Amino acid sequence: MIIDPNNRLFDRVPDIFLSPYPADEAQAGEAFRILMERAKGGGQTTVGEDLLSQAGAEAWNQATQLLWKKKATLSGDVLGEVWGKVAWINPKSDSIAGLLAEVPFGLTSDPTELLGAMASVAIDLALNAVSAIPVAGWIIGIVVGVGKALASLFKGLATDVPVEERARLPWGRYNRDVDQEWVRTFINIDGPGVDWTPMFAPPTKAIAWSLLDGVDQIDNKTVLGKVLAPFTNKTVAYNGMYGGIPGTFRVAGLLQYRGRPQPPADALRFYNDATIIQRYGDFTQTGDFFPALQQLAGATWQQVAAGGPDAYKVDCAKLESMWRDWFTALYTSAMEKNYSDYLLPYLAREVHGEWRLGTSASGVITPSATDGTGVPLVTRGTLKTGALATAASRTPCMYTEGEVNGRRVDGNDLARKWLRDAKTGVYTAPPPSPHMNGKGRFCVPWPPGDLLLSKYRRADDAIITPALQAVAQLQRRRLSRSLDCAYVRPEAVDGRPAYAAFAGPGNVALRDYCIEMRKRLLTHPDRMRVDYETVREVDKEYADALRTSGVPTTALQRAAAMSKLGANPKPAGQPLDPKQPAPARPLPAQGGLAFDPNPETTPRGPTWVKPAIYGGAALVSSIALALGIKHVRAQGG
Repeated sequence: MIIDPNNRLFDRVPDIFLSPYPADEAQAGEAFRILMERAKGGGQTTVGEDLLSQAGAEAWNQATQLLWKKKATLSGDVLGEVWGKVAWINPKSDSIAGLLAEVPFGLTSDPTELLGAMASVAIDLALNAVSAIPVAGWIIGIVVGVGKALASLFKGLATDVPVEERARLPWGRYNRDVDQEWVRTFINIDGPGVDWTPMFAPPTKAIAWSLLDGVDQIDNKTVLGKVLAPFTNKTVAYNGMYGGIPGTFRVAGLLQYRGRPQPPADALRFYNDATIIQRYGDFTQTGDFFPALQQLAGATWQQVAAGGPDAYKVDCAKLESMWRDWFTALYTSAMEKNYSDYLLPYLAREVHGEWRLGTSASGVITPSATDGTGVPLVTRGTLKTGALATAASRTPCMYTEGEVNGRRVDGNDLARKWLRDAKTGVYTAPPPSPHMNGKGRFCVPWPPGDLLLSKYRRADDAIITPALQAVAQLQRRRLSRSLDCAYVRPEAVDGRPAYAAFAGPGNVALRDYCIEMRKRLLTHPDRMRVDYETVREVDKEYADALRTSGVPTTALQRAAAMSKLGANPKPAGQPLDPKQPAPARPLPAQGGLAFDPNPETTPRGPTWVKPAIYGGAALVSSIALALGIKHVRAQGG
C-alpha cells in the first residue's frame, strides 16, 4: 500500500538527513575543544562524550524516520498490518508514537537513559515488530561506543597535540559528511527500491591488498602509519557499494596501523642484546567510523531477516560469493606479503558463544627474531586451527617481572629473541625464562592468555555466510508459508524490476518457485487474507488475477471475509506447499559492537546492552519505568 506523504504521521520527519555530529571545523576550534573535554557527572563522562552520544542517537532517529517515509510513500510494499505497528497516534496524548516519533534524547552518554527515551515513545515495540531480533540495545551500543571513541579522536584535531598522538586514523580525519552522504544515498536511492544488495556488499573490489604509507592529512606529508587496502595505482579500488556486513551492525572498511609513542623509561623491557621489546600500536578497521551507516545497515538487515517483502530485496547467492572473494583476496594478500597481523580486525573471534569481529592487540608485546623480523600473531594455521601464533612460537614465560605495591616493575630479567628458519620461515621461541618459578616473579607469556582463550575463524565463514544462508532459506520457506509471494515481483512488470532475490541467472529456481506459489494462491483459501491494496501497488497484473479469483479488494470486504475464515491474522490451514518446512528461528546478530569499551565483561556484551538486545520489549519497558518515563503501548491504525 502507498501512504499519503501528507499523512500526519510524517509531521516529525525531517526533509533531509543531516548528521547531528559536530563537524571537523567545530571540533578544531580551541574553545569548543576545551568545552568538549570538560568533565561531567562527577568526572565519569565529558561534555563531548554526552554530546556525541546524543548526536548519534538523533542520527539514528532521523535516518529511520526518513527510510520508513520513503518506503511507505514510494515503494508500495508496506503491508497495512505492518504499517499499524510502525507508527501510530497515541490516543491519550494525541502524539506520534513508534518509528516516526521524535525521540526526546537527552544530553547524555548513559545508555540506560538513552534506552528509556526510546521506550518513552514506544520505539522499542515498533522495532520489535519489524525486526528479526530486538535491536534497541544494538543501536544504543553503537551510539555510546562511537560517541566515546569520537570524543577521544577529536582531541587530536588541536594543533598543540603532538602529531604522533593526534588521531587513531593515520591518513585522514573523521568526517561526518562522508557518513551523512552514505546514509542520504541509501535513503533516497536504494531504500525505496527493490534491491538492497549494494548496502550489504563489500565496499571495494576483490583484488589483492597492498600496504602504503598513511600520510597526515593536516600537513599532507608526515607519515603517521600504514594503510592496507586493495589499491590500483595507489588509488583504493572502491566499487560503489556500502559495505554493511550481513548479520551484524558493522561496516567494512580499509585497515590502518599506527605505532604508539614510546612508553616511559620505567615501563620499557629489553632483550639480552640491549634492544627494546616492542609493542603493537593500533590496528584500525575504518568502517567503524561510519556510525550512522552502521546503525542504518544493521537495523535494515534485521528487517530483511524478519521476513516479508523486505526479505526479497537482497541477492543472497551474489552476496555470499562477493564476500567470499573479498575476504579471500584480503587474507591471501596479507599472508603472502607478511602483513598477517593486519588481519586482527577482520578475524572472527568467539566470545561467550558468539562471534565478534576483530580482536585488539594494542599494547601487546610483539617479539622479534634474531634476523630482525617480527614474530606474527596471525599465521596460516590460525584460519585452520583457530589459534594465534604456532605451537613452536608460543612461550609461557618470555621474561619475568617483579611487583612493588601491586604494580609490576622490571625484574632485571632480559628476554631472548626468537629463531627463524630461513628456509621454512618457522619461528621458534627461546626456552622459558630461567626465573619463571622464582619467588615473587611473574611470567610474561606470549601471546597473552586472553588472546589465546579465543578461537578465530574467517569472518565470512563464521558470520557472513551463515547470515546469508539463513535469509536465503527464509526466502524460500516463506514463499509457501506466508503470503509473501503476492507482495513481491518475481519478474519485471510494467517497467519495474524484479525483486533482487529473483533477479540474475543464479536465482532462477527461487523465481520459478515464487511463480508457482502465486499460481497455487489463486485457488487457496488463504487468498482471502491478501492485502489487495499492496498487491495492486506491486504487481497490477497479479492483482487482477487475485480479484478475478474472488479476493476482496477493500479493507471492509477483507474484514468480512476474514470473519468467515477466523480472526487469526496469520494464514490458516495448509501452506501453499506442504512439503516445505516452516522457517527457522532468526539468527542472533553477530559481530559485536564497534568500540565496545568492555567486550569481555559478560556474555553478549556489557550488562546494559544485554536486556535490551535479548530481553525484548518487556525489559526495555522496565528500563523506562525505572527512569520514571511513561511507556506507551502500541495502538494499531
